[in-house]
Amino acid sequence: MADAFVSALFSTILNNLDSLLRKEVRLAASLKTDLESLHRTLTTIQAVLHDAEQKQWKSEAIKIWLRNLEQAAYDLEDVLDDFQSEARGSGSKVSTFFSLQNPLLFRLNMARRVKTAREKVDAIAEERIKFHLEAGVGEAAIEGNNERETSSLVNESEVFGRADEKGELVSMILGNASHHDHDDLSVYAICGMGGLGKTTMAQLVYNDEDVAKAFDFRIWVCVSDDFDVKRLTKTILERIEEKSCDIQDLDPLQRRLVEKLVGRRFLIVLDDVWNECHDKWDRLKQALQSGGKGSVVIVTTRLEKVALMMATVPFHRLGCLSDDDSWSLFKQRAFGMGTNEGNTDLETIGRHIVQRCGGVPLAIKVIGSILRSKNQESEWLHVRDSEIWKLKDEGSRILAVLRLSYEHLPSYMRQCFSFCCIFPKDYIVRKDELIGLWMGNGFIPSGGPLDLHDMGCEIFLELIRRSFFQEINEDVCGSVTCKMHDLIHDVATSIKRYEYCVIEPGERLKIPKTVRHLFIHNSSSSTSITDLSKLPPLRSLILDSNSYFRCNISNPSNFIRNQKHLKVLDCGGKFSNTSFKSLKHLRYLRLKGHYVKALPESTSSLHNLQTLNLQECLNLEMLPKGLKNLKNLRYLDLKNCDDLISMPVGLGELTCLRKLSEFIVGKDNGCGIDELKELDLEGELSIAGLCNVKNSTEAKNANLIKKQNLRSLSLSWRNRYWESSHHEHGNDEEILNALQPHPSLKKLCITDYQGVRFPKWMMDLLLPNLVEMELIDCERFDQLPPLGKLRFLKVLTIWGVGALKRMDSGFYGDMESCFPSLEVLKLVGAGCLEEWTAMNGGEYFPLLRSLSIGACPKLVKLPMLQSLKELSVGGVNVSLLNSLMMNATNLTSLELGGFGEPMDIPDGLLRNHKHIERLRIWGTSLKSSSDVLDNLSSLKSLSLGNCSQLESLPRGLQNLRCLETLQLSGCESLVSVAVNGLSSLSSLEIASCGKLTSITESIQHLSSLRLLWIEDCERISGLPNEIQHLTLLSDMRIGYCPNMMALPQGVRSLTTLQRLEIYGCPHLERRCKKHTGEDWPIIAHIPHILIRR
Repeated sequence: MADAFVSALFSTILNNLDSLLRKEVRLAASLKTDLESLHRTLTTIQAVLHDAEQKQWKSEAIKIWLRNLEQAAYDLEDVLDDFQSEARGSGSKVSTFFSLQNPLLFRLNMARRVKTAREKVDAIAEERIKFHLEAGVGEAAIEGNNERETSSLVNESEVFGRADEKGELVSMILGNASHHDHDDLSVYAICGMGGLGKTTMAQLVYNDEDVAKAFDFRIWVCVSDDFDVKRLTKTILERIEEKSCDIQDLDPLQRRLVEKLVGRRFLIVLDDVWNECHDKWDRLKQALQSGGKGSVVIVTTRLEKVALMMATVPFHRLGCLSDDDSWSLFKQRAFGMGTNEGNTDLETIGRHIVQRCGGVPLAIKVIGSILRSKNQESEWLHVRDSEIWKLKDEGSRILAVLRLSYEHLPSYMRQCFSFCCIFPKDYIVRKDELIGLWMGNGFIPSGGPLDLHDMGCEIFLELIRRSFFQEINEDVCGSVTCKMHDLIHDVATSIKRYEYCVIEPGERLKIPKTVRHLFIHNSSSSTSITDLSKLPPLRSLILDSNSYFRCNISNPSNFIRNQKHLKVLDCGGKFSNTSFKSLKHLRYLRLKGHYVKALPESTSSLHNLQTLNLQECLNLEMLPKGLKNLKNLRYLDLKNCDDLISMPVGLGELTCLRKLSEFIVGKDNGCGIDELKELDLEGELSIAGLCNVKNSTEAKNANLIKKQNLRSLSLSWRNRYWESSHHEHGNDEEILNALQPHPSLKKLCITDYQGVRFPKWMMDLLLPNLVEMELIDCERFDQLPPLGKLRFLKVLTIWGVGALKRMDSGFYGDMESCFPSLEVLKLVGAGCLEEWTAMNGGEYFPLLRSLSIGACPKLVKLPMLQSLKELSVGGVNVSLLNSLMMNATNLTSLELGGFGEPMDIPDGLLRNHKHIERLRIWGTSLKSSSDVLDNLSSLKSLSLGNCSQLESLPRGLQNLRCLETLQLSGCESLVSVAVNGLSSLSSLEIASCGKLTSITESIQHLSSLRLLWIEDCERISGLPNEIQHLTLLSDMRIGYCPNMMALPQGVRSLTTLQRLEIYGCPHLERRCKKHTGEDWPIIAHIPHILIRR
């Protein structure tokens, strides 16, 4: 289906030809004749494209004709692009360049190429006669003013007809979670055809409040076509640890995962599974089985075979919606709150259309979204009677509906939609990235009242309205991400399968000669990929993440020269020393990797460049001096460029710039802050180097108050985020006062400000929409603004405020309800803070759930904070600690210590905190006689670290019947570990306890233990033979224990032990040597053994 691209390309070409022919220039007669002939032919073809589009469903010949026409259009656009670039590069006006005054260049180059293109188009155009195509009607346009739905975003919570099925699944899962004697991993499968709402059903269960409370953590993993055990293991591990994982091999990945899962009850959703290989599932399941009792996996799949293979209980087959529920969903989409609801004629037609959707929710939502902006009965009849419903070779009703929805898009919007097939399935797409790629390929029409960026936003929003995108998420900074449903992705792929190519993980590279857009996935692992220097001419090349290293590009410079029509290039750091100046048409450039330290100065000659994305260039130090020449630049992303030390002068001349993530104020004659004055920026902006601003006049010239589309602003007096400015602070106050942002701001961060007072715009709260606020290392101010008045504030961080002495009524503001939305508060490094008083009357902090307070040694009292669920406290006096614990009676997570000097833990501190499930004590003077663990009947996870006075475990440990995870680290005085009574313990980790000589025989009572890890305990000489009673132990790790002489004979009895890792233990390494070591017979039965130095 090439029609949309041909129509849009023809529109662009015709506009260029019109512009050229209208100019009063002297063109050579033959060139003018060719151009006029070409214009007539294109106009004639464009008139019949709509008819060809409709008839292609029943004619393969018309499909092929459209495809050939598209290739010719691409070639013709290349010709015109080259001519325009040559004219611009020559420094001549177009009229001079095309005139008879330049005969040699004209005759030998332009005339030949135009003639060749015209002849090719003429030949293809002649073929249209045999198809009897008729001139069609015009296309639809975005009808933003006629939208009847009140909300512009899809509400994912509006689900019809699934309440009973959800309730049944929730009951089964909760029943499983409550059976603590159930050791096996429970796997539930939701099966059904595409578009029925399997993912939606899983999300409903996943987000159920009772389900969330029943598990220690929940993880959502989108599996899709590639059931890569290593990738899935790594994904689950990264979700648990909330950070990236550098481990590359499967075995250590799974061992690490087991460590994290042991003893913890989890819910994992594996969404969209296609894998039918039992062995792959067994390998992943083996690691998941180490979780706590009652753990659950939910699988969604279209394939019954997969459901039968994975599910441990009868799978749930998701059915179609009833007629009533189908109609309810359709009405919500098609009518919304509009006046046409109740129009009996439209309702009659609508019910016929709904019947054709077959009860498939996705089909109903999409078709309803189409009809939402159509008011005429004839338009509804056209949809009902469309030929596309009669498709047989294309498959089901759902594909027919999705194709029909595609047909009702304007041609340029079809281009934008179809381009999304360049991403792999389930790829999380960033709105700004997508719009940048659309702009780069010329898909967004220009010439209207809207800027390209704004028009791109309108197109993105319209595709959301029409349900082409789902899982829409927007953060506080305004960054939007989304995904495409896999069926909609299938439609996009079927439309553009000849022009777009995606190399999925493990695939061999088979690129058709017609390909114009290529995406290589970051986990592509093929070693036989064709040399990319032999590719056909591309418009887009996206090498995702590390894909460069899996592609054979022996000479990047030659590759660039051979791809002179590239408009989009997203590549790795190995291109960092490559000149891009030959890419005259390049509009989108993204570089990444630590190789990039500076961009070639020739980058400044890319006059068409609209997007320059360098956000992953961690070592980037400087930008090209001629950056100001990129007059078409709209996006400049420098996020995480931590080594960047300056900005080039003249940045303010880039008046098209809409996104600028980082700006560094230069010294002396460097790039001044006034460069920001005329820039209409939106999203996030971080300004560093404010120590280089000379006065308030300069600061005011940044014109921040006029930048109404900024959502996040960071103001730092440091030149780089990680270094202190050490600046003279004489004018900080007047500078900050002059940097007043627009009231629409949602996030504000101020770093290293050394003023004594905050400016009037902060004290008067002229930023009423703030959701997040950070004050970092502002050492001299002594009074906080009345932040309690901020109705939407959810996260507040106050860190490194050495002069702050009081948090009183001035902090709350004169309100009946103060901090009504605040959920997270961090107060750290307030060394002089003495008083934090409660407000007299009224309500304060009603939603506060997480508090971190540290390094506040003079603070003796806090207001009552009874809503707290999570508390981290250290570096405070005992009086404050007692006060906190007395008031926060609903805690489930507690961290004590970790902020500087060791902290005393008084007896009885946790006497009334039986609901605590996670406790971390770090860097305190905890003693063996402490009663801190007494009465913690709900405790599941305990971590004791750097407790230098702890000689043995506290006495209350043996009563922790629910404890599942125990971590001991850096307790240098610990000499024994007695673990009696811990019947639920599934994970025991001991590290860096230098005086520990042995593990006592009490280990035999750990009947639920699955993971045992001992590391860096130099005095420990062996394990007790009673280890043989650990009948569930599956993973054992021993490292850097040089005096451990041998393994006990009891290891031979550990039939469930799957992994044994030994490292840095010379005696054990020798004794466990394969086949020849003295201890080899003891461990030979273990499937996975890793011995290393």
